[in-house]
Amino acid sequence: MDMGSPSGDDPILHASERRWRLFGRSHLPYRILLLAKMIDRATSQHVREKASMTLAEWRVISHVELMGRCSASEIAEAAFVDRAEVSRAVGVLERRHLVQREPNPRNRKSSLISLTDEGKRIYAAVREERGRMYEDWLSDLSEEERGQLDSELRRIMRRVVLTDPVG
Repeated sequence: MDMGSPSGDDPILHASERRWRLFGRSHLPYRILLLAKMIDRATSQHVREKASMTLAEWRVISHVELMGRCSASEIAEAAFVDRAEVSRAVGVLERRHLVQREPNPRNRKSSLISLTDEGKRIYAAVREERGRMYEDWLSDLSEEERGQLDSELRRIMRRVVLTDPVG
């Protein structure tokens, strides 16, 4: 299939292709943002259907699994999101017994968050399915192309940070 043009009669793909072409190649940051929003939307729908959680809650679960015991501030910094969003998500996850809090010995004003056994089970189940989705999304790229894409995106990230430090 020619990846440069819409496939058949698929109205969603057609609309997405139209959005993609809206500003053209000279607006690559727009296209990166558009793709990120598409991925967020797909992720949000998937975790809502599979685990009855919001995207913010999934981000917390994922970051705690990857980072280990950590504070809400550390999650917010790593995920590049607002600390209040993380705190709200942690509250919901704690009520669902998916995370637990304990005193932070480094900072008495905060607590450390970790996954419960149920939180780990849900993370593993959802992450396995998400891994298959990611693999499908990248199936048109060879391992070399994936590595190159990752390197090029990192170069852009570094330039953004160096020219407009935000974090």
